[in-house]
Amino acid sequence: MSVRPGVADKPPTVADPGLLMLLVPDGQKLDSPEVTAWMDAASEDGVRLQPVTDRQFMALGPEALKYAGLVLPDVLHPIATDVLLKAVRDYTTAGGNTLLVHDFGIFALDGNQKPTYAIPRARLSDLAGVDYGLYDDLREKSTVVGPVTAMRSTLRALQVPPGKSISYVADDGPAASSADAPSPLSTYLPESTTSELATGRLAGAALPGDVLETYSGYLLGKLKYSSFVTRGAFNGKTLATSPQAGLVAGVNKVGRGQVLFVNLPLTYLKVVRTDGLPLHGFLHYFAHQVLRLAQLSPVPNAVPGLTLDWHLDSFTAQQPTLTLEKLGIFDDGPFSIDMTTGPDAVTVGDGKGWNLDNNPVAQDILRRFSGKGHAIGSHGGWNHDYYGLNANESNRATFLPYLEQNVASIRRTVSHALRPYLGLTTSTPDGVPSAFLPLVQKVKVLIDGVLGPPMRQYSPPVGNNPTWAMDWLEQQGVVAVYFGGHTGLGPTRQYRDGQLRNPGLWVFPVTPAGQYATFEEFQVNQVPKQDIINWYRESVDFAVGHNTTRMIYMHPNGANVWPDVLQDLLAYAKAKGPEQFRWYTMTRLADFMTTRQAVAWTEKRDAAGVSQFEVEHPDSLHEMVWLLPKSRYAGRPVSTDGNVSVLDRGTHWAVKAGNTRRASFMAPTLGGASLP
Repeated sequence: MSVRPGVADKPPTVADPGLLMLLVPDGQKLDSPEVTAWMDAASEDGVRLQPVTDRQFMALGPEALKYAGLVLPDVLHPIATDVLLKAVRDYTTAGGNTLLVHDFGIFALDGNQKPTYAIPRARLSDLAGVDYGLYDDLREKSTVVGPVTAMRSTLRALQVPPGKSISYVADDGPAASSADAPSPLSTYLPESTTSELATGRLAGAALPGDVLETYSGYLLGKLKYSSFVTRGAFNGKTLATSPQAGLVAGVNKVGRGQVLFVNLPLTYLKVVRTDGLPLHGFLHYFAHQVLRLAQLSPVPNAVPGLTLDWHLDSFTAQQPTLTLEKLGIFDDGPFSIDMTTGPDAVTVGDGKGWNLDNNPVAQDILRRFSGKGHAIGSHGGWNHDYYGLNANESNRATFLPYLEQNVASIRRTVSHALRPYLGLTTSTPDGVPSAFLPLVQKVKVLIDGVLGPPMRQYSPPVGNNPTWAMDWLEQQGVVAVYFGGHTGLGPTRQYRDGQLRNPGLWVFPVTPAGQYATFEEFQVNQVPKQDIINWYRESVDFAVGHNTTRMIYMHPNGANVWPDVLQDLLAYAKAKGPEQFRWYTMTRLADFMTTRQAVAWTEKRDAAGVSQFEVEHPDSLHEMVWLLPKSRYAGRPVSTDGNVSVLDRGTHWAVKAGNTRRASFMAPTLGGASLP
């Protein structure tokens, strides 16, 4: 759906007002993780992004203004010539929209062709709206590490879900930065607010209940990020700040254009540090808050929801599971349900495991759950704690048999023995007429009903996912995996240790409630029950309000202690209605995201301001919906071939494709001609 490197590695030839340009150095390998990280983020968000080299961008000249915007990434492009930076500056001041990230163009080449900082500040400080890259003055203290703070409402706009940010309270004692670092509390916010910030309170916030918060992590608390120290008053719209560094993000008006400056190493965080949420969040903000682009919805039929992943670790969960079943908990959903199946749970020989192969009660539980439509998967390697605490990159030979036994046990319980030998998960064959597409899809569902579902999801004990385990799972046809990295994101690709691994897998990051994520953790750490009720409700509201999904997880043991909290969550979600909220299994979303990747679409705009959209898919556009913000597409879209329907979603038009391979529609833009 976004233009992937290696497939479309040529410069754009036809002006497309919905296409973003990613500026990369001449000669850059377009399949490098630093490039594909941005491409995948755009694709997952539902916008289109294409790499453009320095030479190609400069050759476009004024034609570059006919595209949606320009992304200047960190890591990929730290060295830039004065000629290139002038082209970027000319583009922006002439009306271009630019996302400037961290160390883009921070270095020039000296007379010996060695990278060197500009003196006295980064050469794009005028675009950022503040001075940064102050190496000549601050030397090794020109970058500092500290928390990133923003108003809660801003963090939500940056796609940070409830629980992934916590109230900001200043650290006791002196700040960790140099004395030269400015305080964002006085430099970037109104004077009337600064007295409240030291204790994390904010009087007179823009929205009722809006408070200053900071990014946080599961079991980690307040997260700290590296940023350049900034100086000078920022006159644009402040999004995020740092007590140590100053401005972290803001939108700055430059001539007739705009710059979203992000003072964080977004590429590095996603590719190396398994923290993709900042990159995804700021790219989303640029695409939708700054540019108001059309979006291919990241959820089926543009119906948002959550994924609830149950982990059945040991035999101690059997009675709680049965109790919750009697309460009707599993009549809701569908949910993802993953079991550790061996006879042991903590140490070898302890006899505390589910012992699924010899436990008819457990077998019946999984079969009933499968019959209700829940997705059944493997929870790691046979012995929950032993595998989770001991499997690592160097002991594959010892622990692979644990994975194999667990998967085989699940398959014996819920799938027919013939299932592994039948290729029934392939795409729709070429040449099937559109009229027969619904029949083909129904046949696939019927086959699953007869043979039982394939085992295609996985969750690791203790969140331990060695790379060899992920490789093996991908080979086994697993498409969805619970993931401890990239927390707070929706379904995403597995970037870790500088690589994109396992392109056949979608990982589902955990979304926590502050430092904790499960009922047991809430109870042991005495988190008030009402706080968790509120968090679950806010998570539902976030998904609905942002047309997205997130993954939460729990165990029957702890849920059985607070069944009222779980019942409140299910009732609150159900009250939204099936067209506003749905529960999704990991496999359901993984299949949708894989199908969605094959969507291709273009936008062309005529002289009257009418955009023409052409969309296609090799199998079917079924469940694909385009969301067009009314702030940009003022008039109701019109189908030009009868293959889409249009709904009014309040702030957006929802253009839903039919069960066909191709469709087209027109939409007048603000100030353009109206359509009949």
